[in-house]
Amino acid sequence: MTIKDICALFDIGGTYLGCREIESGNINSTFRVSFERDGVLKEYILQKINKRVFKEPPKVMDNIVRITNHIRMKVLKRGDSTRTGVLRAFYSREEDHPYVIDDCGEYWRCYRYIHNSKTYDSLDDLEIITKIGGAFGRFQEDLSDFPAKTLFITIPNFHDTKKRYVALREAIEIDPYKRVKKVKEQISMLFEFEKMACELQEYLDNGKLPYRVTHNDTKSNNVSIDKITGDVLAVLDLDTVMPGAIAHDFGDAIRFIANTRKEDDVQYELVELDMDKYEAFTKGFIGEVGSVLTDLEKKTLNLGVFTMTVELALRFLTDYILGDKYFKNNYPGHNVDRTKNQIALSKSILNKFEQMEGILKKYL
Repeated sequence: MTIKDICALFDIGGTYLGCREIESGNINSTFRVSFERDGVLKEYILQKINKRVFKEPPKVMDNIVRITNHIRMKVLKRGDSTRTGVLRAFYSREEDHPYVIDDCGEYWRCYRYIHNSKTYDSLDDLEIITKIGGAFGRFQEDLSDFPAKTLFITIPNFHDTKKRYVALREAIEIDPYKRVKKVKEQISMLFEFEKMACELQEYLDNGKLPYRVTHNDTKSNNVSIDKITGDVLAVLDLDTVMPGAIAHDFGDAIRFIANTRKEDDVQYELVELDMDKYEAFTKGFIGEVGSVLTDLEKKTLNLGVFTMTVELALRFLTDYILGDKYFKNNYPGHNVDRTKNQIALSKSILNKFEQMEGILKKYL
C-alpha cells in the first residue's frame, strides 16, 4: 500500500497532495502528509508503529488516547487551545480505532500536525529550556491524578535498571557476534556504576516511591514550540507513557538537554553536564510539578539524572553486543560511540552532583 492508500483508511477528508519522510527518531517511521480541503492546506503526521519494539500497538494507542483525553480536560480547564495544547489521534473510517492496519499487517497512526511549531534536537537558549522543563513538569502535574497503574506496560522493565544490568550480563555471556572483547573497558566502567545506578529501582521495588504516569522519553525534541511566540504547545511522542518514577523523566531530560555534546558525539573529552542548562530545565520543571512531589521524590531527582544516563549506556552497549537490533545505526560501531559518550556524561554528573543538589534545593 502507498502512503496515500494508508491515509485513505483514516477519517480525514480532502485531496491528498503528497508526503515527505521525517528521518529524526530511532524507532518509528514517520511521514508528514499534506491534504487540501476546501482550498485550505491540512497537514498530518503519519507513523508506522514499530511492532518489534511495541509488541501490542492497539494497547499502546489505548494508553495514548486515555492520556491525551485526560490532558485535554486540563487544557480546557485552563482555557488553553486543545488544537495545539495536546495531541489528537485520528480514528479509522471502518473500525473506529485510533490506528489502521495495512495489507502487510503493519499498524499506522495519524495525528494532527501542529502548524507554526518547531522542535529542538539541541538548543542553547536557556529561556526555551526552562519552558521545555515547564512543559514536562506540567505534563506530570496534569497527570498526577491519573491512575498510573491502569496503563498498559508498553515495554516491560523499560527503566528497571537492575534488569538492564541482567540483560547486559546475559549478552556478554552469549556474545553472538564476538564483540565483547572490543568493549571490555566500557563493560568494566558500567559495572563500577551499578550500585548507585540501581538505587532508584530499589526504592520503587520497596514501595518507597510512588508510581506516576511518566513520559519516559523526555527529550527536548518531544516538545513542540510556537515558532512565533516561543510558547510551549504540546508534549509529543507518547508511545512509552507508562507507570514509573518521576525521576526517570527528570533524569532523562537533563541527560539529553544538558549534555555539552550530542549523545553520539565522539569527542568524549568534551562531554560534560552543562550546569546552566541543568538549572534552566530544573527551574521550569519544579515550577510546575514541585508542589505534588513527595520528599523522597525530591531527593531522588538528581539520582535519576545519573541513573538514566547509565541506563542508556547499558542499552546502547547491550544492543551493540547483540548485533544492533534495537537502535537505528548510521555506521558500524555507532552504539559503541553512544555508549562511550554516555559513560563520559555519567562521570561528569558524579563530579557535579553536589552542585546539582544545591541548585535543586534552590528551586524546591
